[in-house]
Amino acid sequence: MSLAEFEALPDTLHAEWVNGEVIVSPPGEIPHQAAGSRILVLLATTFPDLTVIAEGGIRTGMSRRIPDVLVLRNEEKGQWAEQPPLIVVEVLSPSTRSEDLFRKPEEYRVAGAEQYWIVDRELRSLTVLSNGESGWDVTLELHDSNPVGSVVVEGYGTVRIDLDRIL
Repeated sequence: MSLAEFEALPDTLHAEWVNGEVIVSPPGEIPHQAAGSRILVLLATTFPDLTVIAEGGIRTGMSRRIPDVLVLRNEEKGQWAEQPPLIVVEVLSPSTRSEDLFRKPEEYRVAGAEQYWIVDRELRSLTVLSNGESGWDVTLELHDSNPVGSVVVEGYGTVRIDLDRIL
């Protein structure tokens, strides 16, 4: 499908456009949505001057992606953010796990995302990656034996993350 055909689809369709392919996915299960909502609230509360949204659309080169949580420096109009995202969060699901772990990280990095947060409910982990010169650098890894940590969001402050509260 061409990008023009994709952009003509109804806004109510939850779909991503990836190199001419349309990927339609239903909303995540309730535990998936709850984890995303908790992160959204944490980020919005910690950084009230930033735009923190659930399932906001971003342009990643030749693709259009809809991460679970998106943090932008400024508000935008329209369906697809033009500015590079500050933070992109994906909560892994069985149906999207490989896409979230293999194809999306490079797209988000090239699009200028400063951080990529990956929440894995199955492994009970949260990994924060920071966009470095040669790729993603691991900034924080939380799991059951290390459930609390902090991440610096350059220019905006520090967010304290408690994995037990997210999951």
